[in-house]
Amino acid sequence: MRTMSKRSGHQPEKGRPAYPAPSRYGHFSADGTEYCITEPSPPRPWANIIAGPRLGLAVSQSGSGFTWIDNSQLAVINRWQQDLIRDTSGKFLYVRDAESGTLWSLSPAPAWTPHDRYLCRHGLGYTTFETELAGIEARWTLFCHPVETAELWRVELANLTDRPRRLEICAYLEWNCGVAPSPRREFAKLFLETSYDPSRGAVFARSHMWDVPSRRYGHWNAEFPYVSALAGTEKVASAQGNKGAFLGRYGYLRSPQALQEEAWKPAFGRHEDPIAALRSVVRLQPGERRDLGYVLAVTESQAATEHLVDRMVKVEAMDAALEEVRSAWKARLAAHRIETPEPALDHLVNDWARYQAISSRLWGRCGYYQQSGAYGFRDQLQDSQVWLTTEPARCRDQINLHAAHQFADGSVYHWWHPLTEQGHVTRMTDDLLWLAFVTASYLKETGDLGILDDTTPFLDDPAPKPLSEHVRRAFERVFTRTSPRGLPYIGAGDWNDGLSAVGLEERGESVWLGHFLAGLLSDWAEVLRRTGQAELAAEYVERRRALVEAINRHGWDGGWYIRATLDDGSLLGSASNRVARIFLNAQTWAVLADVAPPDRAARCMAAVREHLTSPAGALLLAPAFDRPVPEIGYITRYAPGLRENGGVYTHAATWAIAAACKVKDHELAGKLLTAINPALKDPESYCAEPYVLPGNVDGPDSPHHGRAGWTWYTGAAAWLHRVVCEWVLGVRPEWDGLRIDPCLPPGWQRARMARPYRGCTYEISIERSDVLAEGATEVSVDGERLRDTVIAPPCESGAHHRVYVRCR
Repeated sequence: MRTMSKRSGHQPEKGRPAYPAPSRYGHFSADGTEYCITEPSPPRPWANIIAGPRLGLAVSQSGSGFTWIDNSQLAVINRWQQDLIRDTSGKFLYVRDAESGTLWSLSPAPAWTPHDRYLCRHGLGYTTFETELAGIEARWTLFCHPVETAELWRVELANLTDRPRRLEICAYLEWNCGVAPSPRREFAKLFLETSYDPSRGAVFARSHMWDVPSRRYGHWNAEFPYVSALAGTEKVASAQGNKGAFLGRYGYLRSPQALQEEAWKPAFGRHEDPIAALRSVVRLQPGERRDLGYVLAVTESQAATEHLVDRMVKVEAMDAALEEVRSAWKARLAAHRIETPEPALDHLVNDWARYQAISSRLWGRCGYYQQSGAYGFRDQLQDSQVWLTTEPARCRDQINLHAAHQFADGSVYHWWHPLTEQGHVTRMTDDLLWLAFVTASYLKETGDLGILDDTTPFLDDPAPKPLSEHVRRAFERVFTRTSPRGLPYIGAGDWNDGLSAVGLEERGESVWLGHFLAGLLSDWAEVLRRTGQAELAAEYVERRRALVEAINRHGWDGGWYIRATLDDGSLLGSASNRVARIFLNAQTWAVLADVAPPDRAARCMAAVREHLTSPAGALLLAPAFDRPVPEIGYITRYAPGLRENGGVYTHAATWAIAAACKVKDHELAGKLLTAINPALKDPESYCAEPYVLPGNVDGPDSPHHGRAGWTWYTGAAAWLHRVVCEWVLGVRPEWDGLRIDPCLPPGWQRARMARPYRGCTYEISIERSDVLAEGATEVSVDGERLRDTVIAPPCESGAHHRVYVRCR
């Protein structure tokens, strides 16, 4: 942002956390684009998910991790074991001092030899290990090529001593070449084949079996469709393809037997326990530095992999690729930036949350805790909103991809796997409606009604139909799934998958889904009016009126909205319940969708403050279930306070911030925003990474209240960015322009934003003014005061406008 390079005018306000103090485990870099881990054993593995559209890798601060192509579950290249305690399997670089025999690794794992100096820098698109031991300084950077399906390891070694050094460096990985995690390792390895090409110094691997059913030939009867290779820039002195020969009998990765031996007896082929190990000799004079590298290449054929190795296994090619990666991420995140009195929040919103949404959720579909690989119909649709302000065409592509995974009757896959196109047909009603939700978000942001004419086929009908027809059929199917009381059926859960049995008999109703549907009917009535379909628009308006009336008649519990009714008619989320008396989403979406009248909206948010606000964020429900209830679903089988069962589900916690902003509860909005900021947590009790969001945090019914759960793979990342920008700073697209409606937390006197909107850039300065009436906002554009708070398009393409906002 051109005008935001200095913070002198944006000093932290008294009482507000300005910058997270460095913990014993690490800190943000000055610009926030790296997290520097200074101690190799944080409470849990602190990972980076590095991905491009096809190839990706996960790597933790120990060096443990894995690589995949196209699908992080079905096409995993190296074997890896998820282990939160040892965190010591994956791809590694060993170094051995030939004179002393000292062995260590360039990351802590797998040797775990204490380094004299250690630093792990997780960055946007790369991870770098910087170590020093026995006078040898090393820097190892792992990243994916920005275009090619190659993982690159850039290595720098330096001799800091006054004597010549002879080092042996060895790259190691265990091949997987197929589905992971798999309980059938000993079976799967029988089909793996390795070979060594001495002219390239490369170990190649392929599998003659893929644990994915062939549509023609059945299960365990298909070839893994990729060929992989590991190669390095240095001349290979020894190579090995047999894990037993490398580790030794009952050996282990901490100190492989082969690294103590002068000569190796190589073994490759189809009768070994397949690995790739490449040992090279590096001689360094006193003060000398050496650049080298490795490439892990994966393509669809032997010839193509050989060609890719030949092009990539050059230091110069690696350096150029790394610069491209850094430049690409900088450019990708540059156009939409915020600046608040809390730099830690800025780092999270500007860079890490969006990086998390793109790299982990959209491209990798993977986290350290969850190798998914699949597209969730509702999940990646929501994630794709992260593109709206900067690259809306990518959101449009995601919308059309999901439309192509809809059936002609309006139902959809709950999830499906790219590569195989196998999926699970949903029994959840809300899945059907997220196509309409994200399409409406795209239309508000871009004003481009042309997307409605984009054509894709249905899964069971090859004739392409326009997107508008896909959305209409989703609505029509939901309309048929409505109870006699006018409330939508929940099916096998809605958004909260753990409510998996509430409506299996198609009688259970969902109040939250009613809110969600009511908001969509309002949006799509507007879309229909703008596309000349006045009659259908009027029908949607009437449906919304009837639905809102039904919700307020049957869903109001006296102090808040119930969550649902079970198939037998009993209530869920009612004050009459012993546990799970109140659910968060049923209150926040009543506000966000304008279902609750003003008095009830106030009471909803008062209930959220009283019953669901915790130091860790807004709880999804309270109190937690304390015993399994089969009629409700597997949510009741979690321990109390874990995940959906009375924990903070971060995705929903961001919606609570938006609802607090909408009712102008500055204090609650600020409290909830601070509560979910991982950078402000005590790492000993929080445990997880301080630079990305977790999917969940333990609630007060857990003995570990405040402990983070699974990180990286959560839809909360894209939503946090959207909620902070659109509700806290209040700059959000509406049908007729850009609404400016901030709700600054207490203590914030000012904030700033640079934001693209329909071809223009707006540089927005927001200041709190005590002279304005409570809730009032004044907006000026290029010095001219607006009559209201909506900046109406269009403007001249490429123009820059300065917006000044005063609010109370």
